[in-house]
Amino acid sequence: MLKSFGYDGTYHDMSISVSVLLENPLECGLDATQLVFSVALRAKNGDAPRLEDFTFFIMDEAGQQYKARSIPYTKPNTETTFEDDEPVIRPDGLIVTEFRYEFLFQDLRIAFHYHPYQKTNIIALKH
Repeated sequence: MLKSFGYDGTYHDMSISVSVLLENPLECGLDATQLVFSVALRAKNGDAPRLEDFTFFIMDEAGQQYKARSIPYTKPNTETTFEDDEPVIRPDGLIVTEFRYEFLFQDLRIAFHYHPYQKTNIIALKH
């Protein structure tokens, strides 16, 4: 449903980069009632940030935050690949929350709190 919009976004600062991409929950082995984003974490100093160091939220256009759970990425059981496939960055985890009908009509964002820096940031999603 929202997948056709191709929601994605990235946050960058001097130390970390956090990228999110809307995923089809069925392709991730989750129920269709879930809203799922893959998340890729990178550090500029070479240390890999850990998924456990983040708390993620879905944020609506009114600033209301909906807590999302993060789960480590596990490779799907399907091994189907095609020669025309573009290279894909392996996500570090998935951000999962219950899908709400009103999300269809809002400009959603992903908010995350990075615990080592005690800082909350927002990723604007584009489509």
